[in-house]
Amino acid sequence: MLPAGEHAMTEVPLLDFYCHGHITQQWEGETRHILEECYKRLSGHPLPKKVEVRLCQTPSQLADFLQAEKDELGIQTLGDESFICSHDAWRGFPRLLICMERLLALSPMARLGTLRHEAAHTVLHGALAYYVCRIPRDCLELAQTKGMNLSLLQQVLYYCSIAVKDFEATRLLLPQGYRECQVAFAQAQFMPSDEDKLAWLLARGNPQARLLFFTSQLKALLLSWPLDIAGLFPLERYADSMLSYIEAEERKRWLGLVGSIAKQLGNDTHENIRLTLRKVLLELL
Repeated sequence: MLPAGEHAMTEVPLLDFYCHGHITQQWEGETRHILEECYKRLSGHPLPKKVEVRLCQTPSQLADFLQAEKDELGIQTLGDESFICSHDAWRGFPRLLICMERLLALSPMARLGTLRHEAAHTVLHGALAYYVCRIPRDCLELAQTKGMNLSLLQQVLYYCSIAVKDFEATRLLLPQGYRECQVAFAQAQFMPSDEDKLAWLLARGNPQARLLFFTSQLKALLLSWPLDIAGLFPLERYADSMLSYIEAEERKRWLGLVGSIAKQLGNDTHENIRLTLRKVLLELL
């Protein structure tokens, strides 16, 4: 029994910080405070015992660290070096990699939303099994019947997996009262890109390339779906702005596909990834 007037402390994960480059004590302290507050709010869910947090000052330091890890562990995923933050469990425990230069370029509310989003991943996807995604047999057979290259299919699977996990993170955070920060986080994902515009111009005439392009955009579209359903985020308007270079009919088709995917997602991450991959193969190839 606790003495009268005292309350049990919510046990949060041990946060093990490592700094790459010049990271001030203020940045590290603020990051720790935001993460610990979020873990306390999520204490109704099983929490990891330990989370490693890597704070990288610049994008190049984040990219260098990621590449060294991939070379050592034999990991072949592409694209995560461009994220503001990323998460993994390649070493057997959840880990956050945060680029402080990119994070500090966001609004204060979007920074909160970003770090809480990453904390949600360590709760939902804190084991190695969530980062070793094998191509489901039914999806492999479907892709083979359509003549799809195996390496391309693997990249599409990766894009589907990160989109599904982001959807699940948003879905976890909303009932905890994290609304404004998650809207700000979602808004930060919808930035028009000249590189994406060029990629679309190159991809539009090839069905497999179109599929790859769509799934590369699926992360922003799917993570925002719970916010749209809650009446907090006009997904169609943001998608029209970000993808304005794509024909309106094609954008409408894509949003319909995103909604169809979101409505079938349950609580099993691996099954959600399989369903998403199969859906895009059926609809876009």
